[in-house]
Amino acid sequence: MNQTTAPLRYNTLSQLFHWSVVLMLVGLVVTDSLRDGAPKESALRTEWLHLHESIGILLFLVVIARILWSRLSPQPAPLPAPQWSLIAAKLTHLLLNLATLLIPVFGYLRVVSKEGRFADFFGTQLPSLVAPSAQLNEAMHIFHGEPMEFFLYSLVGLHVAAALWHQYARRDGTLERMLPWGRPAA
Repeated sequence: MNQTTAPLRYNTLSQLFHWSVVLMLVGLVVTDSLRDGAPKESALRTEWLHLHESIGILLFLVVIARILWSRLSPQPAPLPAPQWSLIAAKLTHLLLNLATLLIPVFGYLRVVSKEGRFADFFGTQLPSLVAPSAQLNEAMHIFHGEPMEFFLYSLVGLHVAAALWHQYARRDGTLERMLPWGRPAA
């Protein structure tokens, strides 16, 4: 698509997908923290875990829909920027999409690879696609645990920092293209 036919802003559905993902990521952090704070082996801890699982599965589904929508709908062309900046933006977006797809998969595998456990999606037990496996469960503690958490937080922090840099240092309107009330980029 050439730049003359590209829209100046992200469309409403693209914005809705973006901000829904943000809210779900916040929800995942909150439910994980509340689960950690609940007494071990308590019903409350299990409820927070099930809500965390549900939001994670929903995140996975929304990210798939978001990626499909971004391929089907016209997206704004990148604003003029140094080549390194454009490459960094593409790489960060790619890694954010991969992380928000893979981390829920790893979480699902972490849950269902443990004997007698199932994944919960807003009260519905999801079938296990794998047999219980201590080795798989241990690996998923890495891929759906603190190392991956740190990786995701780093990516989100980089993304937020870049958006703020564009908004307040470069003043190029990049952030406003994703805000419902934003003005089109100059």
